[in-house]
Amino acid sequence: MKHKLFILSLIIIASILLSGCWDRAELQDLDLVSAIGIDEGGDNVENRYRVTVQILNESQLAGAAGTPDVLQRSPVTTFSNTGSTIAEALRKISSKSPHELFYPHVRLMVIGEEIARKKGIEELFDMIERDAQFRTLFPVLVVRDNTAKQLLQVTTPLEKVPTEKLVGALETTKKVWGEYASASTRADQVIKQLGNNVANLAGVQINGDPEKGNRLTNIQQIAAKTNLEIKGIAIFKNGKLKKWLDEDTARGVTWINNEMTKTVVDLSCDKKKKGVAIDMMRSKSKIKVKIKNNKPVIDLRVRAEGHITEVQCPIDLSKHETFEKLEKKLEKEIKEEVFMALEAAKKQKSDIFRFGEYVNREDPKLWKKIEKRWNDEIFPETKVNVTVKGFIRRSGLRTKTYSR
Repeated sequence: MKHKLFILSLIIIASILLSGCWDRAELQDLDLVSAIGIDEGGDNVENRYRVTVQILNESQLAGAAGTPDVLQRSPVTTFSNTGSTIAEALRKISSKSPHELFYPHVRLMVIGEEIARKKGIEELFDMIERDAQFRTLFPVLVVRDNTAKQLLQVTTPLEKVPTEKLVGALETTKKVWGEYASASTRADQVIKQLGNNVANLAGVQINGDPEKGNRLTNIQQIAAKTNLEIKGIAIFKNGKLKKWLDEDTARGVTWINNEMTKTVVDLSCDKKKKGVAIDMMRSKSKIKVKIKNNKPVIDLRVRAEGHITEVQCPIDLSKHETFEKLEKKLEKEIKEEVFMALEAAKKQKSDIFRFGEYVNREDPKLWKKIEKRWNDEIFPETKVNVTVKGFIRRSGLRTKTYSR
């Protein structure tokens, strides 16, 4: 009898403790937040931050394509408010939203350039890392020359949800172009880098008039007058934005950090500047540190392989000597991009390449002595030896050029 009462008691206790529906929320009672933007609110402490959320219009996204209702309503909407803290600003937005804001589906975080330069971004991630609703796997972008609020209000073609357009463009740019692969875009990566007082984030730019982009007519044209573009790498030091790296300099960072997947390198030929396009298919970078006279010396080796994808010069691709000349030019071009990135980082006294980690592995005792002086004193004066080996494997289906 006692055994039966004991089992019955366990069943009753388990049914109470294991009940999983006590905090349930119906989907129709939630507003799904797809993106969050943070800008400077003002000089007043009471409105230090301006926070904007982009909310999905579920009924619009699930509606039948081509119906009048779909054409008249936006698939997303934004709400914005200010506060002394980000948490306060988000709670204030609840007075504008018809339902409770739901954050686990946040796909993107954007930060205005003004707040990134003036106040920095170190304090922006505290609430996001503490709150269990947020997953720190979403990318973080810096808005160039505009506010995060303006960016989240721009409609985009091809993708109904602007957030999906940006996330997709970021991933495609990394895989195909390689210019911004080294930018630590994920929130957890940014938080980790900020602990080292340096960070680099990818940028996003509004091309066109933001006000015109905040209209459905913007995407009802073959060529949208306002669009969004992933552009540049933002270098941060002590949490604040210091400099933008673009084009070849930004790609140099990717070469150094061994994150290059694919890209196109244009080479000059005898009579035409940048007349040969090399499609890079493989790349490998290795970093080694040597300690000489109690100072670190960094050896960087880059090995890159590609094939010729376009020729606009009268060169003979049937000769082995032609390939050798192009390989030398390829090595020179990659080396120039690497040195441009090194020079920019040293000038800003920001080790965005994580060379310090290699020094620590090679000589932990020396690193303890120089760690606090690394970015400001040691890194800008550290010698970096660069060796590049370039290989061109194929010329494509043609061996003769149209110019010949």
